[in-house]
Amino acid sequence: MNTSDNSTLRAQVRRIVGEMSPLGARDARSEDRLVEELGYDSLAVIELSLRIEREFPLADLGSKPTPDITTVKDIEDFVDQPQVAASSDAA
Repeated sequence: MNTSDNSTLRAQVRRIVGEMSPLGARDARSEDRLVEELGYDSLAVIELSLRIEREFPLADLGSKPTPDITTVKDIEDFVDQPQVAASSDAA
């Protein structure tokens, strides 16, 4: 993915996170913390994850551990990483 696509993807993630903030629509920044600054609770995080899965081509996460996601940047990094359909990592 080139730099322009990367910037566009990250901007889309920030837009979605900001739109879905339980505190009301706002401009989300990469450094914003989901719970403390944007008001996400466990249900809102699930709703956000479902929306992210619909918007971006992500691999099935059922067999892989999910990274700790606490900031908008964590989501940007996760969506921006190369996705593989099956993981060969052993836990």
